[in-house]
Amino acid sequence: MTAQLEITYLGGWTGRRMARRRPICDGLPWGMLDLSAHSPAELDEARAVWTNGVFTEYASAAAFSNLATALLESGAPIDLTATAADIVVDEMAHVELVSRLVMELGGAVPYHADLGKISQVTSPEADRPFLRACELAVTTSCVGEALSVPALRRSRSLAGQGLVHRVLDRLVRDEGPHAQLGMWFLEWAAPQLSRGERAWLAGVAMDAIEVYTPLWREAGGVVGGVPALGASDFERYRATMTAAVEDGIVPRLTRSGITVDAARLRAALAPA
Repeated sequence: MTAQLEITYLGGWTGRRMARRRPICDGLPWGMLDLSAHSPAELDEARAVWTNGVFTEYASAAAFSNLATALLESGAPIDLTATAADIVVDEMAHVELVSRLVMELGGAVPYHADLGKISQVTSPEADRPFLRACELAVTTSCVGEALSVPALRRSRSLAGQGLVHRVLDRLVRDEGPHAQLGMWFLEWAAPQLSRGERAWLAGVAMDAIEVYTPLWREAGGVVGGVPALGASDFERYRATMTAAVEDGIVPRLTRSGITVDAARLRAALAPA
């Protein structure tokens, strides 16, 4: 059921444990963000973008939780599985970090979500745990996280040296391994994949890439002209995203024997 997204914190022993394991909010200049240089419209847009960021970090935690379960069910190497599970904690720490930044910006905007549907449903072809793990690794890590890393890096480069820059820096430091995990899994899985399964995964990858086409076709969701709040102008943002696909995601998948359809790729990367 769709409802207003609310992030809560229990505190006590569980709060102390999370703070010890992920002291991600420590040492940042909270309370020092100067908003006086920005118009109310700019701040509203920034609050909307970062509120959406809270949800995407939460959704990433669910995605890696599903992947960790599939890895367990498919007998993947235990260190790989443990890393996937540990990334869930990273993502929940990111939820806390981004939520605090939203509060610094003046509070969240209304945001409705159905958390009962937050887990990705794999395709019918993924009819055993190993193939579910393959699909989730490709969609969650090899595509989704691999797109977030360059976007975060670009935002960090524009954000000056204040609180927003330091929040983005902490996100970037974690997200690199998140994008790499899928490739580590594919290196292990490759000998077990048939030619037909590789072709199916290529289709899965293209489907995932096409989901993200609004990022480089629509200016909505990009805070134009407010780089200090983690923004980028749309044309440069579009160039960053399409380069991430062409120069990063596609070649890395190809090295794992997963070759996406060239015509579909050209159509997906074309501007609107």
